[in-house]
Amino acid sequence: MLYPGNTPEEKIEKIVKKGFYFLEFWGWKDKDLKALISTANKCSASFVNLSGQRKGDLINASTHPVIEKEIKESVSVAKKLGAHILMILSNELDEEGHVLHICESIPDETKRSNIVLGLRRLLNYIPNDFIITLEPLNTVLDHKGYYLNSMEDAVSIIEDVGDPRLRILCDFYHLAMMGEDPLSIVDQYFNFIGHIHIADYPGRHEPKTGNGQWKDVLLALREKRYKGYVGFEFSPASDSDASLDSVHQLWEEVFGSVL
Repeated sequence: MLYPGNTPEEKIEKIVKKGFYFLEFWGWKDKDLKALISTANKCSASFVNLSGQRKGDLINASTHPVIEKEIKESVSVAKKLGAHILMILSNELDEEGHVLHICESIPDETKRSNIVLGLRRLLNYIPNDFIITLEPLNTVLDHKGYYLNSMEDAVSIIEDVGDPRLRILCDFYHLAMMGEDPLSIVDQYFNFIGHIHIADYPGRHEPKTGNGQWKDVLLALREKRYKGYVGFEFSPASDSDASLDSVHQLWEEVFGSVL
């Protein structure tokens, strides 16, 4: 999303120059891992999060073997990168974020039970120092037909699986687009959050371009003693450099430093 037209390695160098040293990305199969690792080492940056699965649907038990293969490969890649968080989705998405398989023939109750079953199977391959994060997405604009679109439903699934290595990827943009209040989410569901994404809403641009009260949200996370990472996953409203300057300023207002 940042620095369109640049290679992943060029993006890392530019992001680090703006004062951000913890990195994440989606799929890894289209990337030169050796070049990524070399560039990150040169810039004293670290990888923290990447997609654990880009193929298969948790809602459809027949595709669980595909997801198991994906997760085993992703764990191996994450170890090489030094990352310990893997993102998981309820439905497979294409490169534009469209849901590929809504699986309309599967009842919702069965979809949910399939997710629980699939996550339990995936956890057999997850090291004790890793977490996998299940992500609710918005279905009003970006991912129509996606099954998991609320924090409440995600928490219910996490509770049923009952494993501390399974948490929620709390993407405030997606949840706010579904009508959920970010501050209420922090208050009600803090203990289930394993990773956070922020983009302003509507628009999915950097903070201060929409309706989000991000300073208040970050202050609430600080008050709760949140120890995880906050990823700013947005499309710049105009200029990538300027958008990162805005994020840096917001972070310093709350925490004093990006590091």
